[in-house]
Amino acid sequence: MPARRVFVTYHHADQAEVLRFIDRFASAFHEMRAIGVSDEDEFIDSSDTDYVLRRIREKYVKGTSATIALLGTCTWARRYVDWEIAATLRNNPTDPRGGLLAVQLPSIDGRSDIKLPPRLAMNRAYNTQAAREDGYASYHRHPSSGSTLAQWVENSIWRRDHREPVSGSTSDLRKNNSPC
Repeated sequence: MPARRVFVTYHHADQAEVLRFIDRFASAFHEMRAIGVSDEDEFIDSSDTDYVLRRIREKYVKGTSATIALLGTCTWARRYVDWEIAATLRNNPTDPRGGLLAVQLPSIDGRSDIKLPPRLAMNRAYNTQAAREDGYASYHRHPSSGSTLAQWVENSIWRRDHREPVSGSTSDLRKNNSPC
């Protein structure tokens, strides 16, 4: 398996847990990038969706093979997570879209009541008859090893190459955080 560059999107309230995740699993990748959109970015007040997504791709997501959405209790409600997922799904000639997967952080591992970020959820299709993920994105519990996580990333890249995101996956960016 080639060493991949991955982008990590997460809710900053989970930052300590995210840093432990990165410490544990970063060695499975060429690079694990967890710096994302913040209030300091000049483009956050723009109403031009194309501009916002282009700037996120240029500044944070460019050159990565996949985005891992690390899920805590309130990740689904965060606008910057939504924007980073939309930027991952955006395709352009010089920087193609990335694979997309959601992974539970240990604090919620195994819970069935966790909401997915809506843009990720619309791109996940679970085939219960075949017991497999059939959509563009996948959803996983906390991994047991770096090799397991690396295989999930490889699977997300396969889905990226063989499936299309749901139509509208890069439009109507979340304007505000939702209450959790």
